[in-house]
Amino acid sequence: MLTFLTPAFFDTLVIVVILIGGAFAAVRLYRDLSQPAPPFGAAPSDDLPPPENQTGA
Repeated sequence: MLTFLTPAFFDTLVIVVILIGGAFAAVRLYRDLSQPAPPFGAAPSDDLPPPENQTGA
C-alpha cells in the first residue's frame, strides 16, 4: 500500500522540509534586518498606536 515510503524517501522529505523552513527563516531575518532601526532609547511600544478605550471586564 505505502511501498513508496522507503527510508530514503522519508529522509529526503525531512531534508526538504528543513531546507524550506531555513529559506523562510532567512527571508524573515533579511526583512527584519533590512528595516531601519528605531531611535536609540525608544521604548518598544513607541511605534504602536494608542490603545482604544477599553472597559474593565
